[in-house]
Amino acid sequence: MSDLAIDCAGVEKTYGSGATAYRALKGVDFQVAPGEFVMLSGPSGSGKTTLLSILGCVLTASGGKVKLFDQDISHAKEGMLPGLRLSYIGFVFQAHNLLASLTATENIAMLLELRGYSSKAAVAEAHRLLGDVGLGDKVDSKPGDLSGGQRQRVAIARALAGAPPILLADEPTAALDAQNGLSVTETLRSLAKDHGHTVVVVTHDNRIFHLADRIVHIEDGLIVEKS
Repeated sequence: MSDLAIDCAGVEKTYGSGATAYRALKGVDFQVAPGEFVMLSGPSGSGKTTLLSILGCVLTASGGKVKLFDQDISHAKEGMLPGLRLSYIGFVFQAHNLLASLTATENIAMLLELRGYSSKAAVAEAHRLLGDVGLGDKVDSKPGDLSGGQRQRVAIARALAGAPPILLADEPTAALDAQNGLSVTETLRSLAKDHGHTVVVVTHDNRIFHLADRIVHIEDGLIVEKS
């Protein structure tokens, strides 16, 4: 296994062209070790979500190199991105993005089936994952019957479906109160420390900064500080 889970060198991202071109990333160097829990912080428009989207194989970089466990994804064609996401990435979104009509189990099992599980195996694995995030008693609950913190825990369990080595979270505590935000972040930290996942959290929530192994600050498309 590589010494680095994520290795970005000189990463650039430009939206548009000509006079209307906008440089969201201007040469970012960003490295994360396997099992590390890193927070990426910065003001709105700083480029942090763009960087997360490139790491998550949602966007491709305009320049520079991006490696995930030594696989260079810098020049991946658009058609290759879904396969790379399935191989490497679990996503936790700010608004959790759960399907309201499905139970917690069904929201997770659907992704597991995409990753090759049979229906029966997907349900069993979904129950295990929900137990891992403290929701073993909510397997048949729909999102509308869960609290905000519980919905975000279902989203974390879904992101873990199929055991992707890298977990990316975009403002996962933004819609949560202090207690639920801390609890969700502790769950993410446990996944890194106890289960070996590499976790990168985009956040500006200073209530949770103390849980990070490192905090990397980005401003105006550039890394400006590491702590």
